[in-house]
Amino acid sequence: MKFFKKIKLLLKHNFIYSYRMMAATTISLGVGFSAQANEDGIIYSFSSDSGRHWQFVSDGVMGGLSTGKLTFEKEGIVNFGRLTGDVTTRNNGGFIQFRANVSFNNAADQGQMIKGVRLTGRGNGAKYFIHFRTSDNRRPSDYYSAEFQTGLDWDSIELPFSKFKRSRSDKSIFLSGDKIQSMGVVAYGREHIADVSISEIEFYY
Repeated sequence: MKFFKKIKLLLKHNFIYSYRMMAATTISLGVGFSAQANEDGIIYSFSSDSGRHWQFVSDGVMGGLSTGKLTFEKEGIVNFGRLTGDVTTRNNGGFIQFRANVSFNNAADQGQMIKGVRLTGRGNGAKYFIHFRTSDNRRPSDYYSAEFQTGLDWDSIELPFSKFKRSRSDKSIFLSGDKIQSMGVVAYGREHIADVSISEIEFYY
């Protein structure tokens, strides 16, 4: 009976997760309105329009008890997305995040030459994670992850794709830009108060 309950929970998790992600508009990275491309990379800047791209997701999709919210704010000329909340591992939970579907179809090389991602971010001094899901990842628990440290002031955070580790399945398949389908900024894995803001995301060559 426990086996069938786990299968039922996993199916529910997959359905809710997929539904929420389909509700978001894909960010078309490359030549288009959502990002700017140059010889150094592809830059996405947050704006008042970002709410239609990014979705808040918590461990509640699988019965967890973490709480939080995603807000889009502006200080001076800086627009940013801000994730805040209370992360708890109770009831097999342990994450909150904001995610977006991503496509490099509008880029000249479809993302094949991208070497990593650079963030402009700040937070409460805690560590957070970037999660990528690709066409190689079949389940929500299968993703590529790298951690980053935040400070109270805005800072540039560089994460080469070589730092991203796959959570499960075939770890010999490495992260490749042309296979990326979604990106998440994640507070994960331990009991803590989350507060992290991102103003710009650059995929660099």
